[in-house]
Amino acid sequence: MPSFRDIVFAVSSVSDVAEALPLTVWLFFAKKKQPYLLLGIFISILFLLKIVTLITAVQHINNMPLFHLLALIEITAIFIFYCQLLFKRIKWWGVFILIVFHVLNAFFIQNIWTFNSLSWTVDMIIIIGIGLQYFYHIYNDESDYIPLQHRPDFVITIGWLIYAAGSLFTYLMGTTILTGYAEGFLKNGWVFQTVSNISKDIIISYGFWLTNKR
Repeated sequence: MPSFRDIVFAVSSVSDVAEALPLTVWLFFAKKKQPYLLLGIFISILFLLKIVTLITAVQHINNMPLFHLLALIEITAIFIFYCQLLFKRIKWWGVFILIVFHVLNAFFIQNIWTFNSLSWTVDMIIIIGIGLQYFYHIYNDESDYIPLQHRPDFVITIGWLIYAAGSLFTYLMGTTILTGYAEGFLKNGWVFQTVSNISKDIIISYGFWLTNKR
């Protein structure tokens, strides 16, 4: 009978390639218009990078710099996506701040060869804040009467919020989880992030599919 540790590792492996689902839906079913065009491109990049991290992990190569890059690309993609939704333009000063923060963290706070738990934690808090701001926006938007369940932007936001909420605990406890042998519940706490990531990719896939139904 597989142990809890074995189950966590199996789920983690699925999570590493879960972006294949929204990427496939985006490629074959979604409308290639903004803001979904750029979001799909970012997801393509994230998928390729995660494949590289999976391969290097199997080969026991230190791939922590890739996780620093993944964090930066992911939060930049989300920030730009919601800039286009909320403001109809990209706020480049925000992109600049995100880049500066991640670079400073990688080279002066948490070494680029170690896991960047701080930047991931801050990113999850930012995602939650952006998601709540988006909900406030659509609550006050009286010009759009489309049911929420038929709005791809609303569905995609739910996916990001589930991901951020589920991942926040993991990243807060990242140092504890990633040090020592993966035995017991706390040391296998990575399961929160992997399950929330898979859930996010399934929900975003549905959101991409909805873009062709409007």
